[in-house]
This record gives sequence, structure tokens and C-alpha cells, in this order.
Amino acid sequence: MRSSLLNPDSPQAVPRWRKIALALCLFLVTGSFGFLQPFTSPYYAASGLDKAQIGLLAGLGTVIAVLIQPLLGRLSDRLDARRPLMVATALLAGVAYLLFRLADGFWPFLLLTALGTNGLQYLNTVGGVLVGRLATTEGGGAAYAKYRVWGSVGYICVCVVTGFLLSPSPGMSRTDLAPVFTYGPLLFFLIAAISLIVPDTKLAPSSSVPLRSEERAIAGGGRRLSGGGRGLKHFFFAYFLYQFALYGASSYLSLFMKSLGAAPRQISLMFAAGVVCEVLVMSQVGKWTDRNGRKPALVLAFCLMPVRLLLYTLATSPATVMAIQALHGLNYGIVGTLAVVYVNDCVTDSQRGTTQAMMTATSGIALSVSPALCGWLAERYGFSAMFVAMSAVGVLGALYLITRVPESNPPAPKTG
Repeated sequence: MRSSLLNPDSPQAVPRWRKIALALCLFLVTGSFGFLQPFTSPYYAASGLDKAQIGLLAGLGTVIAVLIQPLLGRLSDRLDARRPLMVATALLAGVAYLLFRLADGFWPFLLLTALGTNGLQYLNTVGGVLVGRLATTEGGGAAYAKYRVWGSVGYICVCVVTGFLLSPSPGMSRTDLAPVFTYGPLLFFLIAAISLIVPDTKLAPSSSVPLRSEERAIAGGGRRLSGGGRGLKHFFFAYFLYQFALYGASSYLSLFMKSLGAAPRQISLMFAAGVVCEVLVMSQVGKWTDRNGRKPALVLAFCLMPVRLLLYTLATSPATVMAIQALHGLNYGIVGTLAVVYVNDCVTDSQRGTTQAMMTATSGIALSVSPALCGWLAERYGFSAMFVAMSAVGVLGALYLITRVPESNPPAPKTG
């Protein structure tokens, strides 16, 4: 109680309305993927870019983000403040995506994609840090899942609404897709406004000192990681392989759906259907792993992802793809929650901004290479070859996780 009175920004003193603001912010940040993920690649294609160029564009845009994100993470840790950077990066992303309608050709799109990706990546990363600061009275998995689930609900809402802004016909010209980049970017201006009031709790003076195991269990939801920093490095490599396979192939799902004759609304509903399943999983997985450890759930998710990618090679209609996409919700409902929580388990509070930025950079490196490779494979050998190749990478990631990555939150020994 004394610390709360001395520090009005301590987790115990955060008013409920600020916590609601954080949930709304996560709702909108993840919700923005609901218009970007389904329709960015079709918009590039409608602008005259082929699959290889689309992959290269996504890759180069992400490379720039990879270089900048760790710097933003260190800056926010040094300042011990996230709100100013959240406002700035939200405005940056909003302006960049609004200008998509004026872009024409590879280089203008590269500039705008790099700016938008940087803004969105920081907003996505900082959510895990802010929630981690609030996880003082419950396990870290349950705390993060409670907030993260609102992001997935936001994705579903934005995805469905975007689909209904578009024509029900299969046409996907720049004119047909114009509403996506007219109304979608406005979400980032709302994020900038809400970021001014999210709870940006401050560290206690002793927070730079490594936490004792029991303190780590309260602040981060876990106990001391066996293997120390090596365990975190192994996790990052497994996560790299997972992201490489998942997002390399997922970058072309919209174009794959289009090749099967899907209309824009079907594409948006396909992505939304997967996230509905994700919400159901996410609402339970955090609490379960607080009691039983993170690794069993992560192993399940890593093993399911390559199976899902192989199933796409059997798809013959948009409806089939929508059914398979439910598996994405199951595996990413786990990984999307637990990756952030696993990293929070492994480091002290003062290091979380930097370490979460490292995880974002790990994901960014994967995303900077895999779309270009997948674009080349799809352009030269077809979508089926691309899905098979990425499934093989996913199998390697699952094997590495099983054999090399330690548990970050060992279950408490049973008594009696």
C-alpha cells in the first residue's frame, strides 16, 4: 500500500478506466491486422506487382523495421515510458497506410510499407510490455491472455466490417479495394488518442535487480528459467522457424483464395473464422499454462502448424480454405499468447521492453526473408510447392522446440 501511495503509476494504483483503455488499445492494434492482412497483397497485385515483387516488398519493408525496433525498445526502457512512442508510431502508421491510395510502383510502396510496418510492429510489441507491468496479482499467462483476447476480438470485427465495405463480386481492382485504405488507417489515429491514457506503470527503484524466483512468479508469471539466457536464445530460434513458415505462407493466402475464385468478403471471413477459434483457445491457454507450464501447449501449437500448411495443398474451393483456417486459430491462439508470456518469464521487468523488441526483431527477420522466398516459389512452382516447403520448415521448428527449448514456468510440485 505504501508503494502505491508513493508511486501513483504502480500496478496496484492503476485505475480500472486505464486498464479498459489498454484493452481497447489492444483491440484496435490487433484489429488493424484485420484490414491489412487480407487485403495488402491483393492491393499490391492490383497495382501491377507480381508474386515475387510482392514478397520482396514485404521482406524489404520488414528489414527496415528489424533495424529500428530494437532501438525503440531500448529507448522506451531508458525513458521508462511508452505512451509518447505509442502516439508517435500510431500516427506514423496511420499516415503511411492512408497514402497507399496515392502510391504507384514498387519504390513508393516500399517506403510506405516500411513506415507502416515500423509503427505497427512497435504498437504490437509494446502491448506485451504494458500488460506485463500489470501482472502483479495473477499469473502472467492469465493476465496477458485476458488482455490479448480483446485484440483478437478486434481483428474479427475489423475483418468482417472491411469485407462488407467491399463489393461482393470477385473483382479486386485498386478501385474495388480503395475503401480498405480509406477507412482502415483511421484506426491508427484512434490508437494514438487512446495511447495518451493507457497505464504506463513505472519501475520501482529496485526493479533493475534480478528478481528472486518467488518474485518472478508474481511479476512475470513464471519461475527461474533453466539454462538461463541460452534457453531464451533457443526459444527465439524455434520461434524464428515457426514465424518463417507461418507468415511466409500466410502472406499469400489472400492471393491463393483469389485463385480459387473467392470474393473479397470470402477472404475477410476466412481470416476472421480462424481468429474466432483463436479467441476460444486464448481465453483458456494462459491460465492453463500458469498451472501446468508453457512448453506442452507450445509443442502442440508448433506441431499443428505444418499440418495446417499441408492441408492447403488439398483445398479446391474457398470454403475448404475457410475450414482449414480454423487450425490456424488453434495453433496461433496458443503461440500468439505464450510467446510474449514466455519471454516475460525469462527476464526482469526492466529488460522486458528490450527483450520483447528482440522477439519482434526475430519475427521481423523471418518475415523479411520468407515472403520473398515464398513469392519466388509460388511464381515459379505454384502455391502447392510453396505450402509444402513451408510445412517442412515448420517441422524443423517443432523438432527444435521439443529438443532444445526449456520450460520457462515449471509446474509447482504437488504436495500431499
